[in-house]
Amino acid sequence: MKPKVTNIDFDELDLPDVIYKYRTWTDSKHKTILTNQIVYMSSPFDFEDKKDCKSQKNYDSLTDHDIYNHYLEDSMNKHPERSRQQHRKHARDWLKKSPMRYPEDIKQKQKEHLQDFANHFGILSLTANPTSFPMWLKYSDSHKGICVGFKSKMMFKFLGGGGKVDYYDELPIIHHTDNFEEEHYKQIFCKEKKWDFEEEYRTHMFYQDVATKEDRQIKLPKECFAEIIFGFATHNDHKSEIMEICNSQNLNVNFKDVTSISNEEIIINPTANSGS
Repeated sequence: MKPKVTNIDFDELDLPDVIYKYRTWTDSKHKTILTNQIVYMSSPFDFEDKKDCKSQKNYDSLTDHDIYNHYLEDSMNKHPERSRQQHRKHARDWLKKSPMRYPEDIKQKQKEHLQDFANHFGILSLTANPTSFPMWLKYSDSHKGICVGFKSKMMFKFLGGGGKVDYYDELPIIHHTDNFEEEHYKQIFCKEKKWDFEEEYRTHMFYQDVATKEDRQIKLPKECFAEIIFGFATHNDHKSEIMEICNSQNLNVNFKDVTSISNEEIIINPTANSGS
């Protein structure tokens, strides 16, 4: 699959009407999604997938001519008042001392860039599929948890936009010639094919200052919530607790149940006598 650049403007995204987050109800941190309408914008360093969002620009193929042109263009963009001779001198001087010529310097710069990216960037992982057997198994306490549905366009707009994740046999290389949009797409919206069962969409936020755990906790408008799906093995007392919380928090959601699992096929139906 050839890497592409996607427009991540939420108004132009082909989003499903409802988008989902699998949760484990016995985890107190997961409960805040309903008790406080909180979602957490994770740092890339928090991800289970050690390659997720870790791709960096590749400088292995850079020639001295490439480096010279890089600094020439940088000078022309940042200092338009300079003469042609001054731009060329800037490029020659930086060519001699450029860290892009030295592999160890490049590795150090990439490490610093990744740390800075992780400190200032937050990502919320979601899915388009509420009937995924492996997702219920892995992210919802072996079918004992819940799946929370959100009105996707309202949610994405509130969280600053996002996009659909694409999956590749090998992660696409971020070339030194890639523009910001290309680099952004390859770093954030590309994952290895082994994760394609997640059918992931993600929203993201940039923080001017280093993001604290408190900063990463975002309270959603109640209007973003659309439905709650109870897992096939969700305890009845948990169902009652969740319904009471949604009622007390004025969350106008539809309650649904996973009513059967056959050959890993999941069937969902409205919850009987939910009062919703």
